[in-house]
Amino acid sequence: MSTFALVVELELKPGQKDAFLARARTHRETVLAQEAGCERFDLLTPEEAGDTVFLYEVYADQTALDAHFETPYMKQYLEDTGPMVASRVRRLCTLANG
Repeated sequence: MSTFALVVELELKPGQKDAFLARARTHRETVLAQEAGCERFDLLTPEEAGDTVFLYEVYADQTALDAHFETPYMKQYLEDTGPMVASRVRRLCTLANG
């Protein structure tokens, strides 16, 4: 079984970063508390990109990742943050640590 990382790059609309991060932190806490298959969930803010945020999430397997997207709190998070986001790029990666 492979471990998957989901890397999401979000370009936020101007002035939305604080509100987005507050909502994303709450979502992160919920995911880590509710989903045994989520092994890591980090919010990253690059120094050089003011309105960009990265999410780095590690899931035990594809089943855990699929289940994550079906939770009611994930759907609510996307609804809540959608108006704050100018663009979103998701990359699914297989951990290759060896």
